[in-house]
Amino acid sequence: MKTKFIFSAAIAALGIGILQTGCESRKKAEAKYEADSLKDDKVAYDTTYKSEEIAEPVLAASEKHFDAAVKYLDGKDYKHAATEIGEGITAIRAEGALDKGELKIEFSKSVKHLEQLQKLAGEGKLTSAELKKGFWPAEMMVTHYAIEKWESLPEFEVKSNDHLRVTVDGLERKTADSEASVKQEGKKLVSETRALLQTAEHGAGADVQKAKEDLKHQTAKLKAYIKKNI
Repeated sequence: MKTKFIFSAAIAALGIGILQTGCESRKKAEAKYEADSLKDDKVAYDTTYKSEEIAEPVLAASEKHFDAAVKYLDGKDYKHAATEIGEGITAIRAEGALDKGELKIEFSKSVKHLEQLQKLAGEGKLTSAELKKGFWPAEMMVTHYAIEKWESLPEFEVKSNDHLRVTVDGLERKTADSEASVKQEGKKLVSETRALLQTAEHGAGADVQKAKEDLKHQTAKLKAYIKKNI
């Protein structure tokens, strides 16, 4: 009888322990859910500018490959140049893959032209100057698409200013080897855009709102500049 009583007490204690463990687990789960919810809310509504949250690379993958191909061509290393051009084509296809805008057809034509240049490189019949001229249109069209993407971002999007800043940086690089007049116009537009971004982020009062409105007109100028020069 005593043994039966001890056994029953042990079972009861075990049951209480299980209930306590279950309650603690439920409380931990609820606390985690609440913490995650608060974190999600912060991500959704925190509009503070954070430069570390830039999504796009400072140098696009296609640029890296085409730049490498240029160096190989300068060194008469046609085999590696052709390989880098191929990698650049793959990268730029991915960079422009989601573009459904007015330049989509022109972009496809430009990529096909790059494929022809890759073949010439493999045959040892391509110069670095010809390659630079060849990848310019496709790279500029990707920049055009990136600007359109910025225009579609909501105002509270944390990364929106970073996105435009990286795009403008890329435009500056891509126009570095262009003709003097094209380079000068591009440099002016880039400087204007950076100044507006600076005011939109660090200005005060009415200046901030005006800068935001002016940025919309500025991106239209940037797109017109690209279309004119591709």
